[in-house]
Amino acid sequence: MIISSKDIITYIEQAEAYYKNNQYQALQTVVGKIQEYVTLLSEPEDFARFYRIYMLYLGVYEEMNMPVLKSYLQALIDCGQVQASDFEYVCSFYQDCEQSVYEDALVRYPYNDTLQLHYAFKLQNEKRYQEAILVLKYLLECYPALTEARFLLWDIQAAQLEHICDADEEADCNELLDLASATHNKTVLKGLQLDERLDLPSQTLANMQVSMWENKSIDNKALWNSEWKHLEITDKTRMLLVDYFQSFMRYDMVSQIIKDPGEPQLPEEDYSNFEAFKIYMQDFANSGWQLAQHYYLRYGDSAYYHTKDRNVLNQCVQQGLTLNPKNPNLFVLKARAFFFVKNYKQTGEAYHEAFRNGLRMSEYLFYLLEVNGRIESWQGILDIVEQFHRRQPATLKTLFFKARALVKLSRFDEALVVLNEALEDFPLPSHSYAPWLYNLRMIIHMNNQNYTAFFEDMQSEINYYKIGDTDYCSTMNLCVEALFEMSDYKECHKYAIYNHEQGQLAPELYPIFKWICYYDYLPLPEDLAPASEADLVEMPTTFIEFRNNGLIHWILKNFDAAIGNLSQAAHMANNKAFYLKMVASCAEDSFDSAEALSAYKTAKEQAPEASDYKTFFKLYNFYNEENEPKKALETLQHSIQSYPDYTFFDFPRDEYNMMLRSHKLLAQQLDDVDGFTKYSAMFLSKDKPSVQALYDQLTHVKTHFASDDFLLHNILEELSQHDEDFQNEE
Repeated sequence: MIISSKDIITYIEQAEAYYKNNQYQALQTVVGKIQEYVTLLSEPEDFARFYRIYMLYLGVYEEMNMPVLKSYLQALIDCGQVQASDFEYVCSFYQDCEQSVYEDALVRYPYNDTLQLHYAFKLQNEKRYQEAILVLKYLLECYPALTEARFLLWDIQAAQLEHICDADEEADCNELLDLASATHNKTVLKGLQLDERLDLPSQTLANMQVSMWENKSIDNKALWNSEWKHLEITDKTRMLLVDYFQSFMRYDMVSQIIKDPGEPQLPEEDYSNFEAFKIYMQDFANSGWQLAQHYYLRYGDSAYYHTKDRNVLNQCVQQGLTLNPKNPNLFVLKARAFFFVKNYKQTGEAYHEAFRNGLRMSEYLFYLLEVNGRIESWQGILDIVEQFHRRQPATLKTLFFKARALVKLSRFDEALVVLNEALEDFPLPSHSYAPWLYNLRMIIHMNNQNYTAFFEDMQSEINYYKIGDTDYCSTMNLCVEALFEMSDYKECHKYAIYNHEQGQLAPELYPIFKWICYYDYLPLPEDLAPASEADLVEMPTTFIEFRNNGLIHWILKNFDAAIGNLSQAAHMANNKAFYLKMVASCAEDSFDSAEALSAYKTAKEQAPEASDYKTFFKLYNFYNEENEPKKALETLQHSIQSYPDYTFFDFPRDEYNMMLRSHKLLAQQLDDVDGFTKYSAMFLSKDKPSVQALYDQLTHVKTHFASDDFLLHNILEELSQHDEDFQNEE
């Protein structure tokens, strides 16, 4: 069989596919075929494809053949097809890769963050800590948002500090101070406080560091005002203090401490070999370029969070990006400037630019969550959370945003699953999303009329708050709504009056508060104006507006308007049955029996799960009044079967037993002789039956059992014991 160059390219494509799908056995076979006929290739691009797939193939095996891998990298260089990714791959084997490869790679690609990280790992592995620190400081000057590099730098600085402290020779005090400051090593810092080799600003830095990590932020704020601001401190020390207070969100301190660091002195990019490049890295790391950018970032944060000065914020963004038009943190600040004026489209674009320039994926997605939350793009939030969870483990924050979006979309069952996962699988410290998660679950429980679980979560949520604070009262407001829909008006009144006294009762709950006071004759605070037409919403559109209008009209005895508004509220409500029963109660107040009966019937038909014994008994009364004994009896018997506890414990079992009397009268209306006989016999089964029961039985016997003299005699004999006057025939 004749093999052509096209066949070899086909083999290369197959090899690339096998590698992508982790089919290494098949990859080995096809790579062997390519090697046999590789000389048939003619184009440098085709050779480069083979070199790359063979390099990847070599990386499959546990024992790396670095000389061969390096030879293929050299082949790519020789044919003019080498790329940064080729060096990245070879340099990723930092335990085997030679120093010369890194030197060549970094001179070729001085701003490649992946190569810099791989080189730092190699230097760390070889315990060349000082060189690694220089590389990472240079890398962070170029990419200040590269958090992985910042963590690695901390580890290496800690290792270098330990190495110096364990050495026999005397350590450089300034290097010790830099390393101890960077790693927050209090033991070393305390030792440096009295080191006479340090100049005065350096001693001040050591003293400040010890104080910062041992005292509370409020104590350090007092020290700044009383002592530190009068001392000579370096720009680096100032920025350290700014970062410290910013971490405690004390943005008021930033403008007091921060000082313009001046223009950075950037070195010229004049190097042709690695030794010259090392000098360039050192000069670049000491140029103050990142310090100046950091100044604008922190000053801008202070303007955004504390002073709310838009001009300062915009100036910091402009000047910072002039220094470095690719700093992702400054693009985040730019996004906040747009967020500040509610320009959410530009906010999103600034966050996209920050991500394109190196902002971490997790931070980028978190920022997008906040923007989508502000514009109430709930589906957008769900899409972002899904992307985040593909790359990172779930967090309380992502689960909160997902659950809230699902609640807003009324996907309560899905939201409950997310909330249960968050509240059961994660630690729930104070100042976390935990109370908000409990609050969301309370909303779902209220929607499901699961009030026992609602109040259990309420107790869990308020444990995170101080009694009487804004968050505590906000939760109490939710309880006011729940208790109202539970028809527990006295308890609802307690919660409402407490929040009113704190000045925290939500405006939309005042109609409920006023109605409860009116309906249950509960005290209305003297400082609260009575209900009036001023409380009405002229053109209601939402459930709350219809509900509140209905309650106010009810208080004002505008019953038709009240019924109309409450009916519309019932149509829009989650707890539809409750508001239909409200319509019925309002109709009863206005003596509109037909409207009340219609509302109770609708509640029973459309929300049977929410019916209770009161609903059935109300229906019974209405059917009775409308002279529909058959429907009245069916409703009464349904009530007994469904709610036996209420039936037999809420009504006294004596001669006035309403349930038994109702059944007896309904049997009489329906000409149910057997039924009347049965229910009448129940009344007569007592030791001393009532006179009325005896007379009812006497009438029944005369009508249906006139020929039964024995039965008639027994009734008359019982009546005779009550000193009753009989007619002659009796």
